[in-house]
Amino acid sequence: RLPVLLLWVAVFGGSLHAPCTTFFYLSVGASQEQVGNISAIISVVSMLTVPLYGHFIDATAGALEAVAAAGFCCALGCAVRAAALSVAWLYAGSLVLGFGAASLLPSVLSHLSSHCAPDEKPKVVAAVAFQTSLLRLDGQSRRGKML
Repeated sequence: RLPVLLLWVAVFGGSLHAPCTTFFYLSVGASQEQVGNISAIISVVSMLTVPLYGHFIDATAGALEAVAAAGFCCALGCAVRAAALSVAWLYAGSLVLGFGAASLLPSVLSHLSSHCAPDEKPKVVAAVAFQTSLLRLDGQSRRGKML
């Protein structure tokens, strides 16, 4: 249950703060180019680390450990960015966030799949995708009311 809860919190929380994140970066002193660089850092690091998470899960059958690592990186990266007093801190937080951001969903799905019968795996993946989509939509609708 904990891996799915972690995923739900990450998806819902990300949806709430996503539109404000750029304004926060600008308030810390980032230029428009640096805002783009911060997003690129997360994307590139995520693209490089997702296969490493997959290899780790396959080699050790340790999906739960991968979920914990991805969740920790997400939380630490967000905390560093939230406490940022300079653009360098934003870069550092985004680097750490990249190590977990894109890896959280595949790690959770792998963990859930390891506890399912083969014919149930497509249903589990579809259910988690549906739930995360609903949470993302709910977070987006709520943030409109908060702004």
